Amino acid sequence: MIARLSVFLIALIGAAFAFAWAISQRSLHPKWKREDHDLADFGLPAEDVTFASRDSTRLAGWFIPAAAERGPAVVLSHGHGRSRAELLPHANFLHHAGYAVLAFDYRHRGESAGDAVTMGLREQNDLLGAIDALAARPEVDAGRIGVVAVSMGSVVAILVAADDTRIRALVAECPYATRDAVMTRALRYFFHLPRFPFAHIAEWLIERRLGQSMNVADAIDHIARISPRPLFLIADEEDAVLGSEDTARLFAAAQEPKRYWLIPGAGHSRGWQAAPEEYELRALGFLNEALGVGASVADAGAAAKRS
Repeated sequence: MIARLSVFLIALIGAAFAFAWAISQRSLHPKWKREDHDLADFGLPAEDVTFASRDSTRLAGWFIPAAAERGPAVVLSHGHGRSRAELLPHANFLHHAGYAVLAFDYRHRGESAGDAVTMGLREQNDLLGAIDALAARPEVDAGRIGVVAVSMGSVVAILVAADDTRIRALVAECPYATRDAVMTRALRYFFHLPRFPFAHIAEWLIERRLGQSMNVADAIDHIARISPRPLFLIADEEDAVLGSEDTARLFAAAQEPKRYWLIPGAGHSRGWQAAPEEYELRALGFLNEALGVGASVADAGAAAKRS
């Protein structure tokens, strides 16, 4: 009886570790996803660029200049398992509204180097490297840089913006407030598994595979420090991956000036797809005001040309 019970417990523990390994693998090495758009869909005057992350990882991107010789610029921060092409619609309307744009691939995505997606840990160095590269360009007014971000890219942007005041304005769609929250939701959505015991084992495996602790501060602990720079948080009503509750929690924790918008019918990171005209009007109105761009919201929205 004891022998049979021991075998059962060993098998149970082995199964838990097998599931946890699969979770860690999907987190660190997500499958390549075909994006909805490519550069040819928009005809943007994009320049292929490479630059270094703060930890020297080689990153690849597109720099899309504005018509003006020197003016405001926006960095685009894509989501987990995605690439710079995810935010091509955003690059398009920003470019046509007079912004220079830097869209880049985080490590281990697209054409960038790196051997793993690190759940926002080392990606903070990537975003800092992108801001370094953008601020150094003569076409860019380094005092007027904003960030537009989605999902994990929003969390990275919140954490970086809390300390780096070069980010003068932030638009963050569907960020998660805490690591625990995203792990719980992801386990339920992707694997149909409860948090216990799989989350703890998966986090332990991820830490061993990265050689880095995941016990770092969450976005909700840092977001208040973005103030007095303006923040625009966007929640997607039909977000089956993360839900909209975390965005609302982050908005409550943030300090003024801040804005919040819940997009009806929008899936995860699909706010632009659900309401493209209103998305552009609201995002451009916010950025124009925050970065001192003279065009009115209506004029900026009319200038945006979508494919």
